[in-house]
Amino acid sequence: MDPAVTGSVTDPLRSNGEAGVVAADWAQAAPRVAHYLRALGVRDPRDLDRLMESVRGRFERQVETILVADAIETGIEEASKLLDEWLAAELGPEVPGPMRGVARAVVLGGAVPGWVGVWSGRTPRPIADQIRASSLAPVPDPAPLTMATQRIDPCCHRLVRRIARLLRGLNPGPLHRRTDLGQST
Repeated sequence: MDPAVTGSVTDPLRSNGEAGVVAADWAQAAPRVAHYLRALGVRDPRDLDRLMESVRGRFERQVETILVADAIETGIEEASKLLDEWLAAELGPEVPGPMRGVARAVVLGGAVPGWVGVWSGRTPRPIADQIRASSLAPVPDPAPLTMATQRIDPCCHRLVRRIARLLRGLNPGPLHRRTDLGQST
């Protein structure tokens, strides 16, 4: 393995001062990245090889610029970023951010056949129209809802009225009290 990629504990630019911490190694990440790409739907070995090379180049640039603690995490992040950047380039800059997420779900869901070959660069045909045709808006357009009006009758309100009626039946009403105010017993 190339020392520029793997780093070295003695190289002050490649370690963070802790013993045993070195820059991430592509050999650690490659099997998991390949497994991740297969989980995304990459079946053809030619597509897998092309995408692995692209991810490896991105991985190595990442390792050159910063110290990467987890090679597997970095490799999978770079594969994910590669997919997102390809979708952004395929759909163009006029597509808003939320629709890119929908487009990602469309291709990963299998609604656009042959997308992996286009992503890897093996079959250079535009599929942006197919992606757009299969995409649905993530949120429906606002529409007023019709709803029948209903009377709100809280249970405690009914209970208070019942208690008030009971109390009125036990005690003399307010007119009787006014007449009794001036009299002494």
